[in-house]
Amino acid sequence: MSRYGCMLIYPFSCQIFDRQESCKSFDCSSERGTTLIEVLVTLVLVAIGLSGMMAMQARGVQQNQSAYLRTQAVTIASDMADRLRLNRQAALADAYSLKLSQTVDAFSNTAGLSGGEKLANNDLSDWLGRVNAYLPSGDAEISRDDQAILITLSWDGRRDDGTRSSYQHEVKL
Repeated sequence: MSRYGCMLIYPFSCQIFDRQESCKSFDCSSERGTTLIEVLVTLVLVAIGLSGMMAMQARGVQQNQSAYLRTQAVTIASDMADRLRLNRQAALADAYSLKLSQTVDAFSNTAGLSGGEKLANNDLSDWLGRVNAYLPSGDAEISRDDQAILITLSWDGRRDDGTRSSYQHEVKL
């Protein structure tokens, strides 16, 4: 039985019986290729729908990665803000000053430094290591203006306009 309650008398015949068992006959020669065209149109529509879903999924993964990197930047900047607050005197004396593209090696020599400056050098060395480890092509800058210190992080998280992603965190001492 088909879904309409019809039974085929013979396979490949054009006569069917409906529920009242009256025979209906139709011309099979007029049904050439329409089902095949319907199937092809359906396949094209399904393929377009699936490609759209794949594009949405890829965009979602990209946005998720961008959000993850921004979260890492916020965490890293908050860590440095805590370090600045804990070593306030050295922070006010510009011991935490950091220019863009400075490397960890610049802070390895602590000979002749006092306690606060030595701690600041160790903090910067450790912190720059985290910036490089958690942010792709990560770069950092720390600058002071009166009682506020600005922490700027930038990384290779390409946005739609092609610029690098960045995050700024201001610390008031």
